[in-house]
Amino acid sequence: MSSYSSELSLDIEQEKNQEERYLVPGLVRGLAVLNLFDRVHQEMTISEIAEKLEINRSSAFRLIYTLESCGYLRKMSQKTYALDSNVMKLGFNSLSEMSLIELAMPILKELRDHVRIAVHLSILEDTNILFIHNLQSTELFTSNIHIGTRWPAHATVIGQLLLSRLSKTEIQERYAHFQKWDVFSERTPKNLDALLERLDFVKNQPYMVSWGHYNTDMAACAAPIFNQANQEMVAVLSVSCPISTYNESEFHGKVAESVILAAQKISKFIYK
Repeated sequence: MSSYSSELSLDIEQEKNQEERYLVPGLVRGLAVLNLFDRVHQEMTISEIAEKLEINRSSAFRLIYTLESCGYLRKMSQKTYALDSNVMKLGFNSLSEMSLIELAMPILKELRDHVRIAVHLSILEDTNILFIHNLQSTELFTSNIHIGTRWPAHATVIGQLLLSRLSKTEIQERYAHFQKWDVFSERTPKNLDALLERLDFVKNQPYMVSWGHYNTDMAACAAPIFNQANQEMVAVLSVSCPISTYNESEFHGKVAESVILAAQKISKFIYK
Protein backbone atom coordinates (compact mmCIF):
# COMPACT_ATOMS: atom_id res chain seq x y z
CA MET A 1 0.00 0.00 0.00
CA SER A 2 1.36 3.46 -0.92
CA SER A 3 1.92 6.13 1.66
CA TYR A 4 -0.87 8.15 0.02
CA SER A 5 -3.37 5.26 0.37
CA SER A 6 -2.34 4.74 3.98
CA GLU A 7 -2.85 8.41 4.76
CA LEU A 8 -6.23 8.41 2.98
CA SER A 9 -7.42 5.35 4.93
CA LEU A 10 -6.27 6.96 8.17
CA ASP A 11 -8.10 10.20 7.34
CA ILE A 12 -11.31 8.29 6.56
CA GLU A 13 -11.07 6.33 9.80
CA GLN A 14 -10.45 9.48 11.84
CA GLU A 15 -13.37 11.24 10.16
CA LYS A 16 -15.63 8.25 10.86
CA ASN A 17 -14.58 8.15 14.52
CA GLN A 18 -15.20 11.89 14.84
CA GLU A 19 -18.70 11.55 13.35
CA GLU A 20 -19.56 8.67 15.68
CA ARG A 21 -18.73 10.87 18.67
CA TYR A 22 -21.95 12.77 17.98
CA LEU A 23 -24.18 9.70 17.82
CA VAL A 24 -26.57 8.99 20.70
CA PRO A 25 -26.38 5.20 21.15
CA GLY A 26 -29.71 4.92 22.97
CA LEU A 27 -31.54 6.77 20.20
CA VAL A 28 -29.87 4.63 17.54
CA ARG A 29 -30.95 1.45 19.32
CA GLY A 30 -34.48 2.81 19.88
CA LEU A 31 -34.90 3.51 16.17
CA ALA A 32 -33.49 0.06 15.45
CA VAL A 33 -36.28 -1.42 17.58
CA LEU A 34 -38.95 0.41 15.55
CA ASN A 35 -37.35 -0.75 12.31
CA LEU A 36 -37.74 -4.39 13.33
CA PHE A 37 -41.50 -4.21 12.84
CA ASP A 38 -42.88 -4.88 9.37
CA ARG A 39 -45.72 -6.76 7.67
CA VAL A 40 -44.25 -10.11 8.71
CA HIS A 41 -43.21 -9.10 12.23
CA GLN A 42 -46.18 -7.04 13.46
CA GLU A 43 -45.80 -8.23 17.06
CA MET A 44 -42.67 -9.34 18.95
CA THR A 45 -41.68 -10.33 22.46
CA ILE A 46 -38.85 -8.71 24.45
CA SER A 47 -36.72 -11.82 23.89
CA GLU A 48 -37.26 -11.71 20.12
CA ILE A 49 -36.30 -8.03 19.97
CA ALA A 50 -33.21 -8.64 22.10
CA GLU A 51 -32.14 -11.51 19.85
CA LYS A 52 -32.60 -9.54 16.63
CA LEU A 53 -30.62 -6.57 17.99
CA GLU A 54 -28.04 -8.84 19.62
CA ILE A 55 -28.42 -7.19 23.01
CA ASN A 56 -29.33 -8.61 26.41
CA ARG A 57 -32.93 -8.82 27.56
CA SER A 58 -32.47 -6.12 30.20
CA SER A 59 -31.30 -3.59 27.61
CA ALA A 60 -34.15 -4.55 25.30
CA PHE A 61 -36.66 -4.06 28.12
CA ARG A 62 -35.39 -0.52 28.83
CA LEU A 63 -35.63 0.42 25.16
CA ILE A 64 -39.14 -1.02 24.87
CA TYR A 65 -40.27 0.61 28.12
CA THR A 66 -39.07 4.01 26.85
CA LEU A 67 -40.75 3.62 23.46
CA GLU A 68 -43.97 2.45 25.10
CA SER A 69 -43.93 5.44 27.49
CA CYS A 70 -43.52 7.79 24.51
CA GLY A 71 -46.40 6.20 22.64
CA TYR A 72 -44.43 4.47 19.89
CA LEU A 73 -44.99 0.91 21.11
CA ARG A 74 -47.91 -0.70 22.88
CA LYS A 75 -48.13 -3.93 24.86
CA MET A 76 -50.36 -6.59 23.37
CA SER A 77 -52.22 -9.44 25.06
CA GLN A 78 -49.65 -12.23 24.63
CA LYS A 79 -46.55 -10.56 26.15
CA THR A 80 -45.77 -9.08 22.76
CA TYR A 81 -45.33 -5.49 21.58
CA ALA A 82 -46.54 -3.73 18.44
CA LEU A 83 -46.14 -0.29 16.90
CA ASP A 84 -48.49 2.31 18.35
CA SER A 85 -50.28 5.06 16.41
CA ASN A 86 -47.70 7.73 17.35
CA VAL A 87 -45.31 6.10 14.89
CA MET A 88 -47.51 7.53 12.15
CA LYS A 89 -46.43 11.05 13.06
CA LEU A 90 -42.78 10.25 12.32
CA GLY A 91 -43.34 9.91 8.59
CA PHE A 92 -46.52 11.88 8.06
CA ASN A 93 -45.86 12.93 4.45
CA SER A 94 -45.23 9.40 3.24
CA LEU A 95 -48.01 8.00 5.42
CA SER A 96 -50.47 10.31 3.68
CA GLU A 97 -49.95 8.17 0.59
CA MET A 98 -50.87 4.98 2.41
CA SER A 99 -54.30 3.38 2.12
CA LEU A 100 -56.97 3.87 4.75
CA ILE A 101 -56.56 0.26 5.86
CA GLU A 102 -52.77 0.56 6.28
CA LEU A 103 -53.14 3.75 8.29
CA ALA A 104 -55.92 2.36 10.45
CA MET A 105 -54.42 -1.06 11.17
CA PRO A 106 -52.57 -0.28 14.45
CA ILE A 107 -55.63 1.51 15.81
CA LEU A 108 -58.00 -1.26 14.73
CA LYS A 109 -55.87 -3.82 16.57
CA GLU A 110 -55.70 -1.60 19.63
CA LEU A 111 -59.49 -1.25 19.66
CA ARG A 112 -60.04 -4.98 19.12
CA ASP A 113 -57.69 -5.89 21.97
CA HIS A 114 -59.40 -3.38 24.27
CA VAL A 115 -63.05 -4.31 23.67
CA ARG A 116 -62.23 -7.92 22.68
CA ILE A 117 -64.90 -8.09 19.95
CA ALA A 118 -64.86 -7.98 16.16
CA VAL A 119 -63.82 -4.72 14.47
CA HIS A 120 -64.79 -3.58 10.96
CA LEU A 121 -64.15 -0.85 8.38
CA SER A 122 -66.95 -0.06 5.91
CA ILE A 123 -67.63 2.29 3.01
CA LEU A 124 -70.75 3.21 1.05
CA GLU A 125 -71.32 1.51 -2.32
CA ASP A 126 -74.51 2.70 -4.03
CA THR A 127 -77.29 1.60 -1.62
CA ASN A 128 -75.13 -0.93 0.25
CA ILE A 129 -72.38 -0.83 2.81
CA LEU A 130 -69.23 -2.71 1.82
CA PHE A 131 -66.96 -4.18 4.48
CA ILE A 132 -63.37 -3.47 3.42
CA HIS A 133 -61.55 -4.83 6.48
CA ASN A 134 -62.26 -6.96 9.54
CA LEU A 135 -60.49 -8.14 12.66
CA GLN A 136 -61.95 -11.12 14.47
CA SER A 137 -62.80 -11.08 18.16
CA THR A 138 -60.25 -12.35 20.66
CA GLU A 139 -63.06 -14.33 22.29
CA LEU A 140 -64.68 -17.58 21.15
CA PHE A 141 -67.23 -15.85 18.91
CA THR A 142 -66.29 -15.73 15.22
CA SER A 143 -67.91 -13.03 13.10
CA ASN A 144 -69.48 -14.12 9.80
CA ILE A 145 -68.67 -10.72 8.29
CA HIS A 146 -65.90 -10.93 5.70
CA ILE A 147 -64.10 -8.50 3.40
CA GLY A 148 -66.53 -7.87 0.55
CA THR A 149 -69.68 -8.53 2.59
CA ARG A 150 -72.50 -6.16 1.61
CA TRP A 151 -75.48 -5.11 3.71
CA PRO A 152 -78.36 -2.74 2.86
CA ALA A 153 -77.36 0.76 3.89
CA HIS A 154 -80.87 1.89 4.82
CA ALA A 155 -81.26 -0.87 7.42
CA THR A 156 -77.92 -0.62 9.26
CA VAL A 157 -76.46 1.99 11.59
CA ILE A 158 -73.24 1.91 9.53
CA GLY A 159 -75.14 2.66 6.35
CA GLN A 160 -77.28 5.33 7.96
CA LEU A 161 -74.14 7.12 9.19
CA LEU A 162 -72.61 7.03 5.71
CA LEU A 163 -75.83 8.17 4.03
CA SER A 164 -76.35 10.97 6.55
CA ARG A 165 -73.50 13.02 5.01
CA LEU A 166 -75.10 13.04 1.56
CA SER A 167 -77.47 15.73 0.35
CA LYS A 168 -81.19 15.03 0.06
CA THR A 169 -80.85 15.14 -3.72
CA GLU A 170 -78.05 12.55 -3.72
CA ILE A 171 -80.08 10.20 -1.53
CA GLN A 172 -83.17 10.59 -3.72
CA GLU A 173 -81.10 9.78 -6.81
CA ARG A 174 -79.56 6.68 -5.19
CA TYR A 175 -82.95 5.36 -4.12
CA ALA A 176 -84.97 6.49 -7.15
CA HIS A 177 -85.47 2.92 -8.38
CA PHE A 178 -84.83 1.09 -5.11
CA GLN A 179 -87.40 -1.59 -4.30
CA LYS A 180 -85.79 -3.76 -1.61
CA TRP A 181 -87.05 -1.99 1.51
CA ASP A 182 -86.51 -5.08 3.67
CA VAL A 183 -87.58 -4.53 7.27
CA PHE A 184 -85.49 -6.01 10.09
CA SER A 185 -86.96 -4.20 13.11
CA GLU A 186 -89.20 -1.29 14.07
CA ARG A 187 -86.25 1.05 13.40
CA THR A 188 -85.78 0.02 9.77
CA PRO A 189 -86.98 2.74 7.36
CA LYS A 190 -89.73 1.27 5.17
CA ASN A 191 -89.52 3.78 2.32
CA LEU A 192 -87.57 6.80 1.11
CA ASP A 193 -89.50 9.33 3.22
CA ALA A 194 -88.86 7.26 6.36
CA LEU A 195 -85.17 6.99 5.45
CA LEU A 196 -84.83 10.76 4.98
CA GLU A 197 -86.52 11.34 8.35
CA ARG A 198 -84.18 8.84 10.00
CA LEU A 199 -81.09 10.46 8.44
CA ASP A 200 -82.12 13.88 9.80
CA PHE A 201 -81.66 12.37 13.25
CA VAL A 202 -78.54 10.34 12.47
CA LYS A 203 -76.53 13.20 10.94
CA ASN A 204 -76.28 14.91 14.34
CA GLN A 205 -75.10 11.81 16.20
CA PRO A 206 -71.40 11.17 17.04
CA TYR A 207 -72.03 7.41 16.91
CA MET A 208 -74.83 4.91 16.43
CA VAL A 209 -75.71 1.68 18.23
CA SER A 210 -77.77 -1.22 16.94
CA TRP A 211 -79.05 -3.46 19.71
CA GLY A 212 -80.59 -6.30 17.73
CA HIS A 213 -82.06 -3.92 15.16
CA TYR A 214 -80.50 -5.58 12.09
CA ASN A 215 -79.40 -9.00 13.33
CA THR A 216 -81.72 -9.76 16.23
CA ASP A 217 -79.07 -11.43 18.39
CA MET A 218 -76.23 -9.04 17.58
CA ALA A 219 -75.08 -5.66 18.89
CA ALA A 220 -73.10 -3.15 16.82
CA CYS A 221 -71.60 0.27 17.45
CA ALA A 222 -70.43 2.55 14.63
CA ALA A 223 -68.59 5.88 14.44
CA PRO A 224 -67.57 7.96 11.40
CA ILE A 225 -64.06 8.48 10.01
CA PHE A 226 -63.48 11.87 8.39
CA ASN A 227 -61.05 13.25 5.84
CA GLN A 228 -59.27 16.17 7.54
CA ALA A 229 -58.83 18.01 4.23
CA ASN A 230 -62.53 18.43 3.49
CA GLN A 231 -64.35 16.89 6.47
CA GLU A 232 -66.03 14.33 4.24
CA MET A 233 -66.92 10.99 5.81
CA VAL A 234 -64.70 8.44 4.10
CA ALA A 235 -65.59 5.31 6.09
CA VAL A 236 -67.20 4.02 9.25
CA LEU A 237 -65.47 2.13 12.03
CA SER A 238 -67.67 -0.40 13.81
CA VAL A 239 -67.60 -3.27 16.27
CA SER A 240 -70.01 -6.16 16.62
CA CYS A 241 -70.72 -9.03 19.01
CA PRO A 242 -73.54 -11.20 20.34
CA ILE A 243 -75.89 -9.22 22.58
CA SER A 244 -74.95 -11.52 25.45
CA THR A 245 -71.34 -10.22 25.40
CA TYR A 246 -72.14 -6.87 27.09
CA ASN A 247 -75.12 -5.40 28.86
CA GLU A 248 -76.72 -2.58 26.87
CA SER A 249 -75.63 0.16 29.27
CA GLU A 250 -71.98 -0.92 29.12
CA PHE A 251 -72.15 -1.19 25.34
CA HIS A 252 -73.44 2.38 25.03
CA GLY A 253 -70.80 3.51 27.53
CA LYS A 254 -67.43 1.74 27.53
CA VAL A 255 -67.67 0.24 24.03
CA ALA A 256 -69.09 3.34 22.33
CA GLU A 257 -66.47 5.58 23.91
CA SER A 258 -63.69 3.29 22.67
CA VAL A 259 -65.09 3.19 19.12
CA ILE A 260 -65.46 6.97 18.96
CA LEU A 261 -61.92 7.51 20.23
CA ALA A 262 -60.48 5.03 17.72
CA ALA A 263 -62.39 6.64 14.83
CA GLN A 264 -61.06 10.05 15.86
CA LYS A 265 -57.50 8.70 15.98
CA ILE A 266 -57.81 7.30 12.46
CA SER A 267 -59.36 10.52 11.18
CA LYS A 268 -56.30 12.51 12.26
CA PHE A 269 -54.21 10.76 9.61
CA ILE A 270 -56.64 10.95 6.67
CA TYR A 271 -55.89 13.89 4.37
CA LYS A 272 -56.83 12.60 0.92
